[in-house]
Amino acid sequence: MLSGIKGEAIFYERRLFGKDGVIRTVWIEYPPALKAKYDPLVGAIAGSLKGP
Repeated sequence: MLSGIKGEAIFYERRLFGKDGVIRTVWIEYPPALKAKYDPLVGAIAGSLKGP
């Protein structure tokens, strides 16, 4: 998991390296003005990332 500021946007990245050799990635980028709205969604989305 990696998150931070890129330019003028907040970003969140999570990667899952599956046993099947496939890398699954979630990348979300949003403006700081929407932080309160997006932060709960980002956690739910990233937590749903699954693989074998």
